[in-house]
Amino acid sequence: MNFFEYQDKARRNSGVLIALFCAAVIGLVAITTVFVAFLASYSDLRDPAVDTSLVGIISHLGWETVAGIAITITAIVGLASLFRLRQLAGGGRAVAESLGGRKINTSPDGLAEQRALNVVEEMALASGTPVPDVYILEDGAINAFAAGYSPNDAVIGLTRGCIEQLDRDELQGVVAHEFSHIFNGDMRLNIRIVGLLHGILVIGLVGSWLLRGSYWGGGRSSRGRMPVFAAGMGLVAIGYTGTFFGNLIKSAVSRQREYLADASAVQFTRNKQGIAGALKKIAQHVPGSNLQATNASEFSHMYFASGLKASFAGLFATHPPLDARITRLDPQWQTGAYTGESSIAAMADSDPAAVSHMHSPHNATSGVKPASAAADTASNPYQATLADIVEVVDNNIANPSHQQCAQGKVLLAEIPSPLKAAAHDPFAARALVYGLLIADEEASEHRVAQLDLLAKIAHPAVLREFEKLTPELAQIGTHLRLPLLDLCIPALKSLAPQQFQIFKRNIIKLLRADGKIEIWEWALYRVLMHGLEHNPDRHRKLGATKKSTKVLADAHQFLLATMAHADCSDYLAAKRAFEAGVHLLGMGAVALPARGDMTLQRLDKAVAIARDTPALQKPALLKALATTMSHDGIVDGREVELLRAIADCLDCPMPPLTLTAAAQATRPSQAPAETA
Repeated sequence: MNFFEYQDKARRNSGVLIALFCAAVIGLVAITTVFVAFLASYSDLRDPAVDTSLVGIISHLGWETVAGIAITITAIVGLASLFRLRQLAGGGRAVAESLGGRKINTSPDGLAEQRALNVVEEMALASGTPVPDVYILEDGAINAFAAGYSPNDAVIGLTRGCIEQLDRDELQGVVAHEFSHIFNGDMRLNIRIVGLLHGILVIGLVGSWLLRGSYWGGGRSSRGRMPVFAAGMGLVAIGYTGTFFGNLIKSAVSRQREYLADASAVQFTRNKQGIAGALKKIAQHVPGSNLQATNASEFSHMYFASGLKASFAGLFATHPPLDARITRLDPQWQTGAYTGESSIAAMADSDPAAVSHMHSPHNATSGVKPASAAADTASNPYQATLADIVEVVDNNIANPSHQQCAQGKVLLAEIPSPLKAAAHDPFAARALVYGLLIADEEASEHRVAQLDLLAKIAHPAVLREFEKLTPELAQIGTHLRLPLLDLCIPALKSLAPQQFQIFKRNIIKLLRADGKIEIWEWALYRVLMHGLEHNPDRHRKLGATKKSTKVLADAHQFLLATMAHADCSDYLAAKRAFEAGVHLLGMGAVALPARGDMTLQRLDKAVAIARDTPALQKPALLKALATTMSHDGIVDGREVELLRAIADCLDCPMPPLTLTAAAQATRPSQAPAETA
């Protein structure tokens, strides 16, 4: 099962799970309604002439009154769920901060935190996703979690015990496990479960308030307190019974997903012993994986291993037993056969790159470039065939191979130290993005206009950072541009809202400095905004019907036309490339729009609409784009950037192509432009 099939299945499973929770809520509302109706008519029911059956009670009270009670209870449960979900609207950041986490992307403290950040960044670059925020929980237990609504707002949380007790291979296995949850869409469902359970729990909380009210009732007589006490006891029993069954559903679903994430981690790293070693150390570690945060139980289904002590004979266990998980990975293992030592002392040996990757924009110096980069850093690193790209679409979208995971480490090491340091600083990251978006042709009028404008609109300190970074930026290959943008995203998320709006306006001004926006500039801009803004495309779909097949087809055709014109100034050649992509999608004869129709506003809207393409249809669209792109037999770095930008906007994280770095571009790129 590939990424697209799993996404389709995950949506269907999510629907089933939500239906189960809704059924539980409806049952609780019905029981609570009957209970409240019984209390409301209790005094009348003592009359022997009154029918005490369920139908009799409801008839005696009146159907309108019963309906009002049911609506009130439903509203309380619904509002409580919405309130909790609203509290978690910040996505993964809200979860991490509620557990006491501290973000380390911009300022890792010590070798252990730096190593953890390196491992997360390598996995993100290997998979083509924005680098998630990394949070450290000051807890001696060995545990981790992934949280968020989408890869764009995902966070990875790691405990102090996790980053200090595990060696690099084991930590990489844990991080790969959490990335699997990000790729498989588990995070959004996890947060929804938190909201639904909170709504169910609120019935019991109301009962607890009534119990306290009956106890502290002041001058009330015992007779007056009894109905309140009875109501409180009944609501507590009903509420916590609902929570009991809700937790059973949550636990059953979570256990199955943990096995899948373990298998995915092995597939990513090609190393069973890494994740197996982490689980073995948890088994031998005195604190185990049990977290001390006061609200750890609320997020128990999100952790790498169980964050709570077992209760009710494992009935509420959100994770399979450690022995079962380890045995699947290492059938020869026997309980108690492993003894491990803290890996913090050997960290420099297991990850020597961690020392050289310490990020400080104030003391960073340029390191020696790897031989592959020093040989010809300005060269085009791609010489892809259609088969290469189809293989990535079919098997590696959100599912990086072992080779691509290794490539992520190579990419991170290949980025010069000053650029890497700038990417981790909120101030310098802005200068780095400006540098990536400014035209790279030294003599171009566009570049001259952009530099003149930047001198007017940029903060003087940002301008100085830009001037310092320019020589390094001029030396990197096109294959490092998207990885650098991905590295910048966590730092740029730290900008205050006003700072971000100014930064965004400055970028748009730079892109339009000469009255035109090149398609390659659009690609980088869209990747950046897709990583920084929660839903940047919502306003672009106005007037488009999500379920309209015609609207989707038009969007797909426009994306193919853009790709056809992107690197071909000859209309006939572009037409042949366009027709090859259209044929693959089975659209029949379609006219190629003129080059002048390729406006960036229309491209933005087409991408926004295409994002709603059903999961199982997205591979065909990406293959058609790849067919159009490679029709002339040449794929250069900027074409790959465009394809990856579109894939990113479709929520299909596309890993970098692991091709020879010695391949040379055979001709310059030409792209459609738009008058501002």
